[in-house]
Amino acid sequence: MIFKKNVWSIFYFIFIVVLFLYSALLYIRYHEIKDRHLLSYKYYTEIIAQAANSIFTQEDMLLTILGNQLLGNSVYKNIQESKKILDGALDKDSLLLGFGLADIDGNIILTSSNIKLPKKSNLLKNEITKESFKEALKSSNMVVGRAMFMKSIDAWVVPLRKAIRDVEGNVIGVLNAALNLNGENSFLTNLTLSKNKSVIIIKDSININEFYRLYDNNKNNLDYEFLYNKPISEMIINSSFQNIRQKHNLSINGLRDTNSIIVFEIKDMLDKEAIVGLTYNKKFRLWYLIKNSSDEIYNEFISVLAVYSLIFILSFILFYLLFKYISTSEKRKNDALVFQTLHDTLTLLPNRTYMYKNIDRWSLNNTNGYYVMFIDLDNFKNINDKFGHIVGDNVLVEVANRLRSFFTDNEMIVRQGGDEFIILKKCQDEKVLNKKFLELINEISKTYHIDNKEFRVGLSIGISVYPKDAQTIEELLSLADTAMYEAKKRKNSYCFFSEKMRHNNILKADIEQELRSAIEKKELWMAYQPQINADGSLHGVEALARWENEKLGFVGPDKFIGVAEETGLMRELGEFIITTSLREIKKIQSELNLHFNLSINISVVQLMEADFLEYILRLIDNEAFNKSMLTLEITESLSIEDLDEVLPILNAIKEHGIEMSLDDFGTGYSSLSILKKLPINELKIDKSFIDKILYDKSERALVQSIINIGKNFNMKTLAEGVETQEQVDVLKNYKCDIFQGYYYSKPLSYDNLLQYLKHNK
Repeated sequence: MIFKKNVWSIFYFIFIVVLFLYSALLYIRYHEIKDRHLLSYKYYTEIIAQAANSIFTQEDMLLTILGNQLLGNSVYKNIQESKKILDGALDKDSLLLGFGLADIDGNIILTSSNIKLPKKSNLLKNEITKESFKEALKSSNMVVGRAMFMKSIDAWVVPLRKAIRDVEGNVIGVLNAALNLNGENSFLTNLTLSKNKSVIIIKDSININEFYRLYDNNKNNLDYEFLYNKPISEMIINSSFQNIRQKHNLSINGLRDTNSIIVFEIKDMLDKEAIVGLTYNKKFRLWYLIKNSSDEIYNEFISVLAVYSLIFILSFILFYLLFKYISTSEKRKNDALVFQTLHDTLTLLPNRTYMYKNIDRWSLNNTNGYYVMFIDLDNFKNINDKFGHIVGDNVLVEVANRLRSFFTDNEMIVRQGGDEFIILKKCQDEKVLNKKFLELINEISKTYHIDNKEFRVGLSIGISVYPKDAQTIEELLSLADTAMYEAKKRKNSYCFFSEKMRHNNILKADIEQELRSAIEKKELWMAYQPQINADGSLHGVEALARWENEKLGFVGPDKFIGVAEETGLMRELGEFIITTSLREIKKIQSELNLHFNLSINISVVQLMEADFLEYILRLIDNEAFNKSMLTLEITESLSIEDLDEVLPILNAIKEHGIEMSLDDFGTGYSSLSILKKLPINELKIDKSFIDKILYDKSERALVQSIINIGKNFNMKTLAEGVETQEQVDVLKNYKCDIFQGYYYSKPLSYDNLLQYLKHNK
């Protein structure tokens, strides 16, 4: 034994020494190769920057010249003459696909002849063009906007914008040019690089999650929607600038203030190492970037490694064979212990430790993706509680046996613990997979015969998909667990994880947290949308809650009202909405000596409060508001949820002279018999019907039927979402009483409503 130890000591000593020398040699050779490649990236980046800067500078000069021509003698007011100027410039510049001139409000007032835009096109109303247009209004330089697809010319373009100013420096408009992004005669077409190198130009932003590509020559990804309309991963941006800080001692602002070209390494979206050359153009606020996989370094290094490794391997092959012989005998002894460590003692199925240990190897055989199934037995706890854990354990063993029989050796079956199991299964055709899940549920749900007793258990399955949903097994398990809880709501079913589940959970938590202090911070305010009678006179306004939060931005009432109902915040929120609306409208009515109706939406949660009637009457009396000018709106689907409880409250409200409106009528399940019981004065026709009234006969007939129902029940009818004169004409022809929508006015703040009413009084 001592002799064997000495032999192995010599073996390990020689092996470690040679391995150290071998590793040191490889380390030196690798860094020699790497440094040479990194140096070349500075050269390539400089070429890209010079080429792009040359093009942008040239186009900047062109826009300046065109702007002066259009301003001279106010030529821009002459559409035909202006088009000739723009068309002439377009013929001379092969990189541009079109021109357009917008006024300072963003309205397109002029384009080159080849561009046909919809009427009332406005750059400020387009999320993609809005920010760069605002930037152009403030800048003396040309502004490069986000890449976008222009339907009118069927091409992806980079918008170039430059404000044109009169002699006093006042902005007259913004001249826009469409730089050809792809195809013949496109941006940087003539630039020749090796096929694996990616050239990317990125629009700078103060927000780390708003870095967008302007140009990407990646021929392997023709999904331009993804390339240009999706921001670059915040993780990649943060990782890049952190790398720059560590390796080059430069902050992002420091990098913006210098013309330096830096080269660094980073992991891309696929978690692959890449080399990046980067520089910044301060004038146009652009990042120029050239990127390639580190594989070119590794491939060259592997060639060197192959020669050195051959020598190394041949030198130690005899030592390895001897070691393998000895280790084999030791392995047999350890296998039994390893099995116990990696398997569940009850079912003998692999456990989580086994799964984590083998997931990488298993996934190599399923490179096209796989499903992670999180399985939970429905009502298993009842078996344990009623018949004891021994019977419960026997049921689990039988479940494990059925799982083994159902799945193949290529699929990993894991016991998570308790009555939960995990299955890893390669991706299949969706129809086949859905059938497979139903068969599994049916198999596990069959009767179990244990100790002369019969048992049945259900099965809930949550499924996540690699790599669509997540990249790591921890994330996939978490997402599958989330989906499983959705499936458990239905019992004996399966559910795929969707991004909506995660987003909803996070958003709800954020909304609840911020909503608790929203009123105190004065983030909530009321908007009012006018309601117009068929004769054109003012009927009233609908009060609409608005919330602008520093963290969440604008949060729609469809998001925060539901959260308020679920978390007990509806009382406080409802009091703010009702009190603010009554006070502000009362103030306007008094100031203008104008009497009109106020509609306020009421949640069913508020209606169900025991003191709601006294509560609403107290708020009305506090503001001395005329009850006959108040309408409370209830949603159709909610108002019939518990008719026996809601109906007495609604009748009592009406007895006090307050009118009731049934909102979103037609989208729920109201029957005529139920409608007859409700003390409703007004039916509101949902916007979804109005949208289709001009081209869908069935929707038109439905709207006419709703109006007729209102007439038959002596109820007024109000059409929501009216946006065109044609819709108004159809609705008037059907004898609709009241109209509400953007055709008449958008929702207005208090001050804007006051001005609106003064103007239209």
